[in-house]
Amino acid sequence: MPGERYRGVVKDAVIVLEEEARLPEGMPVWVIPQVEPGGEPNWETDPFLRVDDLLPPVPDGLPKDLAERFEEYLYGDAWRRWREESS
Repeated sequence: MPGERYRGVVKDAVIVLEEEARLPEGMPVWVIPQVEPGGEPNWETDPFLRVDDLLPPVPDGLPKDLAERFEEYLYGDAWRRWREESS
């Protein structure tokens, strides 16, 4: 019995098993909802898909390659070279 899986559906807040299951009365069980993947996410209402709205605005005048070369700007001398080129 431990480790076995049984399929079922919820009807009127009661889980009804689709297969014959011989479980003792009062036995504790775990219920893990099975969600079928599919459909398009709702970008307007799902807050986890709207994370960009929480970001602060990006200041103007930053180097266009900052994301690609961030370590060079952070640890190297890319800032100095960029300032010389942009002035």
